[in-house]
Amino acid sequence: MSLPLDFLRSLQTAYLPDTCSVSRLTEQAGGNGTAESWATVASGVACRVSPLASGANEALGGGQSVRAVADWTVWLPYGQDVRVTDRIVFGSRTFEVARVGARSYETARECICREIT
Repeated sequence: MSLPLDFLRSLQTAYLPDTCSVSRLTEQAGGNGTAESWATVASGVACRVSPLASGANEALGGGQSVRAVADWTVWLPYGQDVRVTDRIVFGSRTFEVARVGARSYETARECICREIT
């Protein structure tokens, strides 16, 4: 790693004032079909949550119910293990990861998420 990149990464850490956890979907086949559950794979992860847009819209959720959907950017430390199929839990709020902006020169991991309610 280069000295400027190390400096920028340490500087970026100061701008991750909150903490969150990363949950990963696990599926288990059983006699009644597939059971899904969410397991925490990382907790106490430094983060910053920022709105991507100023409004929310609606989408179909489980059981064809309508739910509110808002887009957010969740910034995590560079190199944090997070996948598109994961969820980020920040306090009482849950975000589904829609895109992970992993780059070789990143100073923080940018995750484009949808807040689910």
